[in-house]
Amino acid sequence: MKQNDTKPILYSTSVVSLMELAQIENEYVDHLRGYVDELQRKVDYIKDQIGKHPELENEQQRTQFVANPLNAFGLVRRAHEDWSKVLDFIKMVENPGTQFEEMDRLMAKAPTEEDMNEALRGMAKIHEIYDLEPADIAKGLLDGRQYMAQMPTPDRVLLADYIYNKTDYRRAAQWYKTALQNETADAQREEIRKKYIISRLKDGRSDEVEKYLAELSQSREESLSTIDKPTSTQLGCRGLYPARTNLSCHYNFETTPFLRLAPIKTEILNLEPLIVLHHDVLYDREVAFAKNVTMHDMMDGVSGSNNNIIISKIKELDVNGTIEINRRIADMTGLSLKGSSPVQVFNYGLGGHFREHFDFVGEDRDDEINKFLVSDGNRFATILFFASNVAQGGTLVFPRLQIAVRPERGAALVWHNLNNACEPEPLTEHSVCPVIVGSRWVLTKFLFEKAQMFTKPCYKL
Repeated sequence: MKQNDTKPILYSTSVVSLMELAQIENEYVDHLRGYVDELQRKVDYIKDQIGKHPELENEQQRTQFVANPLNAFGLVRRAHEDWSKVLDFIKMVENPGTQFEEMDRLMAKAPTEEDMNEALRGMAKIHEIYDLEPADIAKGLLDGRQYMAQMPTPDRVLLADYIYNKTDYRRAAQWYKTALQNETADAQREEIRKKYIISRLKDGRSDEVEKYLAELSQSREESLSTIDKPTSTQLGCRGLYPARTNLSCHYNFETTPFLRLAPIKTEILNLEPLIVLHHDVLYDREVAFAKNVTMHDMMDGVSGSNNNIIISKIKELDVNGTIEINRRIADMTGLSLKGSSPVQVFNYGLGGHFREHFDFVGEDRDDEINKFLVSDGNRFATILFFASNVAQGGTLVFPRLQIAVRPERGAALVWHNLNNACEPEPLTEHSVCPVIVGSRWVLTKFLFEKAQMFTKPCYKL
């Protein structure tokens, strides 16, 4: 995971970054207010722009604001599209004063086209993975919970255009129809109607135009149904896996001598492959240490065959600050940490998710990775600490095992990526569900195969 120093900052991939963007927007609007004082005759237009911006006076308010995807998406869209329009409007006037210079400076920090696309991707994933009705999302009803935030017409149309360009015409039509639920100018309304009909034609049949026109006159709350069969991952994200009856819980006081004094609450989720959830093993001071970062400290965490999908912000923690965490990992697992990876902290942003993947290194690898495997072996175990609760979404699912683990602040999930023969275990395929509301913070560490030669458990088959 590498980040080019000259690459523009992406805000939508991390709540940490979104908070900073919210602060920048605060400064931007402050200068707008100063400009209103200098140029009274433009006050109506500029106050309209100010009215779209909530008052966020402190970090807690900004955190709560950007934790809601409707607010976060609107923030990115306003900063990407509306700021420049206001600034162009101001430039039409002579001698706008020093406020213009400050606003011009802030415009340099506005989200890029890439950032806007990441925000759109996150919103589209929330819609798709959880199979939510666009009308509900737009009204602030997210997976059964009602929030005060709502999506204005520009946000709905922009999302519809994005989904249309991804050739998902049925869902695009849903969003165009949702956009028509708001009061809009006649010209804009007619343009949205045209986009709806085109989407329906792309998805359906050309001889059913009259049917599609009739749909526009149907109840505003009536939506188009989707016929996609949910994947196992989607079922897990929606909380639809069958209840497991073979779970066991106990106090672990045997792995190391220290646990006889301070046993760990342990929950066995699966035996083959081993998946274990340890409770209350990450302390508040360690959470505070891990979260003591800004977006400038973190780099983009990427995935995909070309590392072209940004999933989060990531930072490698200072080794001196993770000594106790590493000792606790040894106590929890009984495994060797020799040659293990550093502890990394991840923060997921708007609709932040991680598609299905394995943590072990497969056959498709380059020479550099091959050299590493010869010296240290494959990733034997994954350690994942949850450093925050998540109000909605952010569940980690193992689709082939139908196991879902919700984020629980202070807990640690441990699983073995290799089987008894130290071969890659395909059942460990896992995915992170999109964050709907909240901020997902996790710490991860990998333990490698060859260091476990004399420590790894060998289970009877």
